[in-house]
Amino acid sequence: MQGLSSRRAELSGDEGCIVSTCSTGALSVGCAGLVTGGNPDNLWKLPDLEGMKNEVIIPTYSWTAYESAVKGVGVKMVEVANLEALRAALSTKTAMILVLAGEQSENGSLSIKAISSIVKPLNIPILVDAAAEGLVVPNPHLSQGADLVAYSGWKCLIGPQCSGLLLGRKGLVRAAWGPRPHIP
Repeated sequence: MQGLSSRRAELSGDEGCIVSTCSTGALSVGCAGLVTGGNPDNLWKLPDLEGMKNEVIIPTYSWTAYESAVKGVGVKMVEVANLEALRAALSTKTAMILVLAGEQSENGSLSIKAISSIVKPLNIPILVDAAAEGLVVPNPHLSQGADLVAYSGWKCLIGPQCSGLLLGRKGLVRAAWGPRPHIP
């Protein structure tokens, strides 16, 4: 993974990348990393989130069968339908925002860019589920303000069916990797 992370950064400008067990695995480890900060003591507590941020905000259009990968970490999902509801839902318990990639995330009232303008000043990360998309350089989701993006290795990347990628901000990718060797 250290080699992949370094090579991916070299080729694309992404800060960090890890290989996962499909995009669902990328969503799980991404959420776990954001909730625990990569702290091994907190990782052992999952899904008990006592003392940790335990809410994930999700726009209505982002519900799929795959948010269960995030719920499995133990978080409470908080659904929002517009920017006003997003602002009202934000709290000290908010661990992240989960957004499904696609037309709504690019152009709707709850676009990644609009969400980012509200949550970046609060240091709340955005994780994008882009499992059904191919990798584009530069990454459009990171360019719009996302912090982490999960991809399927199989669908558009035509790799092994059980593979995925989580890429984005280096420190957050490190937290998702957990208590393992340093990502260069």
